[in-house]
Amino acid sequence: AFDYLDVRGESRRFDVGFDDVTGLLQALERDALSVTTPLKEVVGRYCTMSETSKRVGAVNSVRRVGDHLEGENFDGEGFHRAIMHELDVDVRNELICVYGAGPAARAIVDALLRHGAGGIEVVVRRDISLEALERDGRVRVTQTPTIAADVVVNATSVGFHEGPSSLPPVPTFDHTAFIDVVYAPAETNWMSEMRANSNRVANGLQMLIWQAKLQLEWWFDREIPVSILQDAIRA
Repeated sequence: AFDYLDVRGESRRFDVGFDDVTGLLQALERDALSVTTPLKEVVGRYCTMSETSKRVGAVNSVRRVGDHLEGENFDGEGFHRAIMHELDVDVRNELICVYGAGPAARAIVDALLRHGAGGIEVVVRRDISLEALERDGRVRVTQTPTIAADVVVNATSVGFHEGPSSLPPVPTFDHTAFIDVVYAPAETNWMSEMRANSNRVANGLQMLIWQAKLQLEWWFDREIPVSILQDAIRA
């Protein structure tokens, strides 16, 4: 139960398997729901999806409005705000490499496009299509990076247990920023090796915090100070 900022309610965790439809429907009976992998693509079937969620093909937040559910995706905008505040990154006209094509990667690409990125290479291990995002001429899906990137994003699980040798190398600059969307562990192997190239290296914790702020504001229709969430993470 919680009573904070004049918001009163109860929250609980639902552990729902990928094929557990009954468990998912029980979770969706709540007034609001924060959705994590691997259910972000599944939950959209039960919601009226926002335009952002449709482009990304995934939902990370749900709220009940009357007798129906609305689905939204704050991962990309949370990522954008995190790198602005933590690494002082302005993505306008920047060239960006994103490793991975899962829900988090697609949300990040969508947000970077909306905020004026100059070009994005989405690096994948097999030939796939990201049709909704590739309609924007700034996006190229490839297995071999070619651009010298101002920002490199690892949105794969490689950082947990492997170094960058598992990912195709990307040309970079001295000022290049490197972000791993993983936040536990706080320092992945990939991050440690990227520190040899740059002092602008971060994990995904700030992305977690900022997307939480955005979805809480969407749920409760009020400003949520990010400092509260920062304190909660440190507690």
